[in-house]
Amino acid sequence: MKTKLLATLFSLSTLAGCTFNDATNDIYLIPEGYEGYVYAFYNVKNAPEVKKEGDYEIYTINKEGYFVTSTPDMDYGTITDKYYYVDTNGQRTKIDEECIRGIGTGGYESDPDSANKIDIKYTGVEVKKSGCSQEFAEFGKGMGTENLDLVLSEVTEKYYGVN
Repeated sequence: MKTKLLATLFSLSTLAGCTFNDATNDIYLIPEGYEGYVYAFYNVKNAPEVKKEGDYEIYTINKEGYFVTSTPDMDYGTITDKYYYVDTNGQRTKIDEECIRGIGTGGYESDPDSANKIDIKYTGVEVKKSGCSQEFAEFGKGMGTENLDLVLSEVTEKYYGVN
């Protein structure tokens, strides 16, 4: 009984910081022709808040493949996200579902007990331009850590002055 109570309390405390909704409702606007990993970073100091379009949050991905926001955390729930390529005129073209693969979520923390604390959360997808398939969309190798490390380094340098 005591173990079950501790497990329940741990689960509740772990989930306390998460934002649960019925659906994620995110729109990713990806530069036309982009292929590779796309990341959304949350809780980034001095970054803009997420903009909304109806019930959807808009993530305008830069040419380096990421979006940053000061919004503390991502939404959790049924994934209802939409993905579009966007040309230089702002024209959207829907990306085929079989060309998008979720790569999970994670976080990066540095100097937790200092005034320079960094506590970034992130999620992402991998985008292919060709050779798309249901197998690609459903299975894969997870998050590319080499690419993630490079992008995260760029974000921390730009927003926190950390090299």
